[in-house]
Amino acid sequence: MKKTVFTIVLLLFPCLSFAGVDSFECTVTSVNTVSEDGEIVTDTEDLKKQIGSTFSVERKSGEIRGGYFINNKPSKTVEVINEPNDNSYYAISKSHGPYVSVGYLYIANHRKWLKKPFTYTSSGEYMYSGYCM
Repeated sequence: MKKTVFTIVLLLFPCLSFAGVDSFECTVTSVNTVSEDGEIVTDTEDLKKQIGSTFSVERKSGEIRGGYFINNKPSKTVEVINEPNDNSYYAISKSHGPYVSVGYLYIANHRKWLKKPFTYTSSGEYMYSGYCM
């Protein structure tokens, strides 16, 4: 029995030790929207609820899972644009159908900091910022 448990732990160890390498884990620290007067609004209850939410971004595909702006639905296409000269990370998602929405994610991956700042805009209506690790 001990051999079986040891073997299972040994087999799972590589998976556990490299988890998260292929994705960014992000936390929202600020959410804004634009009022009908064109002013930036930050203090509604709906926006406040989103602060502290988390999501992950799969580096290769650009798919976002969790949080308030999931883009891995069948009705959306995602394009990742990596700039090799500055090591920044960009992902653009676009929905298809009668209502088109566009999402733009930028992660300052080139920063030497542990926490990489991000900005995300959802069809120009909501603007999110925070950090990814």
